[in-house]
Amino acid sequence: MLSRQSSTIWWASVAVVFNVCATSAYDNGMALKPPLGWQTWCSAGPCGTDHCFDFQIRETAKAMSENGMKEAGYEWIVLDDCWHPSRPDNGTLVPFPEFFPNGMQPVIDYVHSLGLKFGLYTSVGDKTCHGGWSPGSYGHYETDANTFASWGVDYVKMDYCGDHDSPEGHKEFSEAMNKTGRPMILELCRGPYQDEPEWGYAPSVAQVWRATVDHHDNFESTMNQVAHMSGGRGKFSGPHGWAYGDMMMTGGQGCALYDPHKPKHCQLQTDNEYRTEVSLYSVLSSPMMIGTDIRDMTSIMNETLLNRDMLAINQDYKAVPGTNVSSCGKQAWVRHLSNGNVAVAIPNLDIGMATMSVCFKDIGWTGGNTAHVRNVWKKSDEGVFTGQYTVDVETHDTALVILSPSV
Repeated sequence: MLSRQSSTIWWASVAVVFNVCATSAYDNGMALKPPLGWQTWCSAGPCGTDHCFDFQIRETAKAMSENGMKEAGYEWIVLDDCWHPSRPDNGTLVPFPEFFPNGMQPVIDYVHSLGLKFGLYTSVGDKTCHGGWSPGSYGHYETDANTFASWGVDYVKMDYCGDHDSPEGHKEFSEAMNKTGRPMILELCRGPYQDEPEWGYAPSVAQVWRATVDHHDNFESTMNQVAHMSGGRGKFSGPHGWAYGDMMMTGGQGCALYDPHKPKHCQLQTDNEYRTEVSLYSVLSSPMMIGTDIRDMTSIMNETLLNRDMLAINQDYKAVPGTNVSSCGKQAWVRHLSNGNVAVAIPNLDIGMATMSVCFKDIGWTGGNTAHVRNVWKKSDEGVFTGQYTVDVETHDTALVILSPSV
């Protein structure tokens, strides 16, 4: 976990940027807002087991359509390396027959029949990242883009493994996708753009790009994802192009001994820490792709992922994504919303209960010395406050509030 001293030193070094305009991203009509959905990586077994099955994908899509997620705006079902394709002599990818005995098309058709959208994984190099167990798209960019389009794929996650991985490959695959005539989201999973100013070339070729390394089910990993989207980098995300903190761990990853027919969570973070994850992803306007098993929605998953105030903060595509500031001497993440309200997430990164404050002048509040405060997780209107709003927050939990004019 982050110690109090180390977290204070790190965050003190991060610049704060206010009043900036979101960047213009490559627009193929997709990802006007940060995508909301599910990815497979941490569902059947712990993160990295990377197995998925025809029946599991169908059950997950059905669950999304019935458990309140679709109604709340979640619409993506995205497979990782788990579909384990091979490439026969004709050059066209074929899913692993033991996992998908009838091929991929019937699964995609089923997902679409529920009013949802479907995504698949590949790599820009010649092998995928799970031990190189499948071929990547290098040397087959147009073939694979055409295959995905012909199947009705809506989203392609492109990893950065194997020989011949390169930024040029990212650009060539993006061009190949565009030539198909089918609008699809391209997610860049990794690449040199992560260390380049303004996300480098990513906004010119993709609609989603990963900000840093893989996210795992521990609090230090969560805060590392947040760190790489903070420091004013939000101004380089916006409509049709979003920096992404990788899939979310809310509810807990799968278990080492798993039965894919029986969803089960083996969570490695507290509910407080999952609440912090959701709070900060919301304010940073990261895509929210749930990496855990949504066939079993735990109480913390229902509480956080379906909260309409939280989703409204995340989905406000007309507002610049948030960043970190100092509020009354503590770290807070702030997003100025397009309607003039301000969303503030105040995590308690210390050990033990702490009193946290939103100091209005510190977070750039322009509504005078008073503000009406809504507590998102309590689903309560707290009233009108002068100068600041103060609340007790448990260790590694976060208070997420919305300030609006008091009159």
